[in-house]
Amino acid sequence: MRPTSRQIAIAPLLLLLSACGRRDHEGPIRLAGTLESRDIQVGSLVGGRVTRVLVEEGDRVVAGQALVELERDLPALEVEEQRARIAEAEARLRFEEHGPRSEEITRARLQWKLAEQDRVRYERLADEGVADRRRADEAATLAATRREELRELESGYREEVLAEAIANLQRERERLAFLERRLDETIVHAPADGRVEALDLRPGDLVAPNEPVASLLEDHQLWARLYIPETQLGRVSVGQRLSMKVDTFPDRLFPGRVVSIRDEAEYTPRNVQTLESRADQVFAIRVEPDEAPELRPGMAVVATLEESSR
Repeated sequence: MRPTSRQIAIAPLLLLLSACGRRDHEGPIRLAGTLESRDIQVGSLVGGRVTRVLVEEGDRVVAGQALVELERDLPALEVEEQRARIAEAEARLRFEEHGPRSEEITRARLQWKLAEQDRVRYERLADEGVADRRRADEAATLAATRREELRELESGYREEVLAEAIANLQRERERLAFLERRLDETIVHAPADGRVEALDLRPGDLVAPNEPVASLLEDHQLWARLYIPETQLGRVSVGQRLSMKVDTFPDRLFPGRVVSIRDEAEYTPRNVQTLESRADQVFAIRVEPDEAPELRPGMAVVATLEESSR
């Protein structure tokens, strides 16, 4: 059967589309995107006046390293005063736990005996009509009081008194922990390894509580967000290696790897243009560069991915 004129006209178009399809899935994949980062905003919970700035913008820091120091005089005095209160509370608790000393019990027994002797004497004189009956009653009351004081000392302190002393000591210790934490907050430390991105302080500056004093770029928190057309998605996999270029270093390649691929497609963002402009639907992929201090958030990148080995 001989081909018709319509079939002959369509044949070149089919060949062209077929060739485009082959080119669309051959060679490296080139994608455009932007470097992004997750910054750490560090500051103090208490604030205060800056006494020392220990790092500068661009410095590498390690976790726990001191960045900025605030005045410590007043918080340190509060801590020392609270430690003295704890020593007093501990002494009071020991006193309650051990009970009265033997000397106190002996003194209380002597006071009761003297009061009892007075009671007996005034009672006899009142019976004889020599002394006033009211004076005899007062002596009897004093003797009874001294006897109860002796019994209290001999039986030890009440459990409620001991519990109160324990609770008071615990409260004072918690107060000390609070004040020591405030003292620690006068030194701002780096929470993780990274690089100082922003720090604009000088000694004498006032820092408000809960306000950031520095911005850190944590290690391994710099990545590129790229968009790949749906037609190319099957050629990319997590862990795939790639190389990136930035305008600042046009002759240098920065290696990296794909760390995640979005599960859901989206339309091409207005601020991002893929090199395959014919694709409207794209998938966002996240690429993590190898350690490269020269890279900065906001840089535009062009990444070249080699064919996945999967």
